[in-house]
Amino acid sequence: MMDWNERVQAVLDHFGERKRKFTVDECLKLIDFFAQKGTATETEMQSHGSPDFVATILGHVTTAVHGAGRVPPENGWYRHRSTGEGYIIDPGFAEAWLATIPRRAR
Repeated sequence: MMDWNERVQAVLDHFGERKRKFTVDECLKLIDFFAQKGTATETEMQSHGSPDFVATILGHVTTAVHGAGRVPPENGWYRHRSTGEGYIIDPGFAEAWLATIPRRAR
């Protein structure tokens, strides 16, 4: 079983490690949106930035949570919808992520 609180902290640490192509605030806003919504189409995700932006952020989170490579088919922090059009976030990851928002707002 995945310790989502630990993995969420790893994501926050990952974004804070060094300067990235996109600002930390931009990155966190996309993940906040995804966690609040639970599911999102590609169009909804891209309302926050370009396809490159979305892919980059999802990739950074995946690296922080699972290491290099793709999201595993089981116990991944998100998965693609069965139709292939959009994304579904793991409810445990979403809950742990949303719990960090109040302390990040300080």
